[in-house]
Amino acid sequence: MLTLVLVATGTLVAGGCYKFDFNAHRPARRGDPAAAYTDSPAPPPAPAPVSSPAPPTGPVSSPGETPVPSAAPSRAVDSSPGWADTIRRVAGEVFLDAEKGTLFHAFDTLAYPRQRVDLVARVRSAKDLTPIAGVTVAFSRGDWVAGRITTDAKGIATMQWTPPARGNYSFDVRIVGVPDESMRDMLAVGPSKLLVAAREKKAPQIVVDLDHTVVDSSFMLVLVGGGKPMADSVEVLNRIAKRYGVVYLTHRPDLLGRKSKAWLAENGYPSGPLLVSEIKDVLDSGKFKSAKLSALRKLFSGVAIGIGDKLSDAQAYVDNGMSAYLIPDYKEKPRDMRSLAAQLRVLRGQGRLQVVSTWRQIEQGMFSGSKSPPEKFAAELELRAVRIEADTRSRDRDD
Repeated sequence: MLTLVLVATGTLVAGGCYKFDFNAHRPARRGDPAAAYTDSPAPPPAPAPVSSPAPPTGPVSSPGETPVPSAAPSRAVDSSPGWADTIRRVAGEVFLDAEKGTLFHAFDTLAYPRQRVDLVARVRSAKDLTPIAGVTVAFSRGDWVAGRITTDAKGIATMQWTPPARGNYSFDVRIVGVPDESMRDMLAVGPSKLLVAAREKKAPQIVVDLDHTVVDSSFMLVLVGGGKPMADSVEVLNRIAKRYGVVYLTHRPDLLGRKSKAWLAENGYPSGPLLVSEIKDVLDSGKFKSAKLSALRKLFSGVAIGIGDKLSDAQAYVDNGMSAYLIPDYKEKPRDMRSLAAQLRVLRGQGRLQVVSTWRQIEQGMFSGSKSPPEKFAAELELRAVRIEADTRSRDRDD
């Protein structure tokens, strides 16, 4: 469902002729922890920021905005008026969280304390996702303006900043200038939050998925204002956050990031950077997550635990030397349950994997040491499948 909707949305927004440049990544720089896992598009050389002399001190623990993978599009010619324009407009408003015809995102990042990190924002047209150059973007914390940067030809504004100590630092990123009068509506676009999570290399961290892990349904309901937190997930994850830095890693692409981050904040989840995928990664969640986790673990060895709903999530966690909690999403049908049981039994790294049904079981495992091995969960699935079939035969006989 996720794949079909994303492909359909991308096609509709683009009018069927949209092109993406999937190779616009910035290269990782030696000693730059952010380069390997922020997924932000390749920034230009940073101009000297215009700033006030004294920044506020200390971290601000509030959620930030989504890191955006690079997908720099070439401009498509729009020759399809009427219903196609309406579909693109609705898709932009509902799926892409556009305002005033503009897509405006600031990208969360992880960093080391006292080392420079790139702060990046991007401005694009919601109609066809083309980048908008010449827009002035301000990065600020409270009354202190860290910098005012103009977007380049790729719609990207970037500046460097150094977190003074460990902690979560929240920036408000706003559009404060436009290249011409025809774009003045963009000045009314709301601010985007950017979170810099400054953490030591060995600090304990936990990676958490979104759909069917903290959200009790797919991203579709979240986009239209629905979707509820998984039972007990807010309370348990906030307790976990007292011991671990939280990183949200999702297969959702950058175009859905702003709504995703807003949903986490509105429902009271602990602050943490949200790392997202690219459109090209939609077809292979496991490959995407395994690559991101590998890069993250190289820079932060304290990343030790992962929580997700897909078998590919669990495999990506354990293959990268982490412990994992899997909350599998499946249909209560005997065939599906037996299939899941068989797949659980062949996962690699069984000793580091716990398979659970609820967040309370995760809490018990992390704080009380209880175990939920895959084999036990698989056996329970098969037993329930037998009972469902027996109940079905009994009802058929009664009818």
